[in-house]
Amino acid sequence: MLSSLVVMLREGVEAALIIGIVLAYLAKIGRNELKKAVFFGLGAAIAASILLAVVFSRLNFNTDKFEGWVMLVAAVFVISMIIFMMKTARFLKKHIEERLSELSSVDSSSSSFSWGVFLFIFLMVLREGVETVLVLSAVSLDTTALASFLGTLVGIALSVVFGVMFVKGSVRINLQRFFKVTSVILVFVAAQLLLSGFHELSEAGVLPSSHREMALIGPIVRNEVFFFITILALAGLMVL
Repeated sequence: MLSSLVVMLREGVEAALIIGIVLAYLAKIGRNELKKAVFFGLGAAIAASILLAVVFSRLNFNTDKFEGWVMLVAAVFVISMIIFMMKTARFLKKHIEERLSELSSVDSSSSSFSWGVFLFIFLMVLREGVETVLVLSAVSLDTTALASFLGTLVGIALSVVFGVMFVKGSVRINLQRFFKVTSVILVFVAAQLLLSGFHELSEAGVLPSSHREMALIGPIVRNEVFFFITILALAGLMVL
């Protein structure tokens, strides 16, 4: 549950930051009429992400081989997400504003809708959505469906609250510290996914493994208490 919550919260906050920065910049340059393209792009990206989640859930490949590969790919996505934010967090606002400046200058000042802004928002938010769907699908393989569902719902709710408060300018939190703590939590999530993925692929005979290796990895993979307590402790640290 906690893994799903943190993943959903992290991706939701990143998407909210993107939307907040875009809306603030459009207001700054006096192009409020382009906000319609922002909301349309956001809605289209959310709809596409939900569609992807539905399609992914209907694949029903309940084999050790498929689950193992999903976990490994999701772990790579989590690690790449952490690295991406570490490299671009400082320049994210500048990059978005420069891109919007180019897109808004292409459209005439009388235009009330910009397809460039629409596609920019759609692709930026869809990237977050694809990462979320894949990682949550992999995390759900290691937890009960109810726990994963509840964690996702709580993460969505917190992300929406953050997004609304951030856009209105009423939220005051240390985002740098937030991303640092959630990055540490996601490292543990990625480690859990890597171990579980290797374990599933070893059981399926895709990867070579000895009985000794399986005897060591097996208890770690099945010991949900260790990862639960670790992530709970880090989440508590984040709240403090």
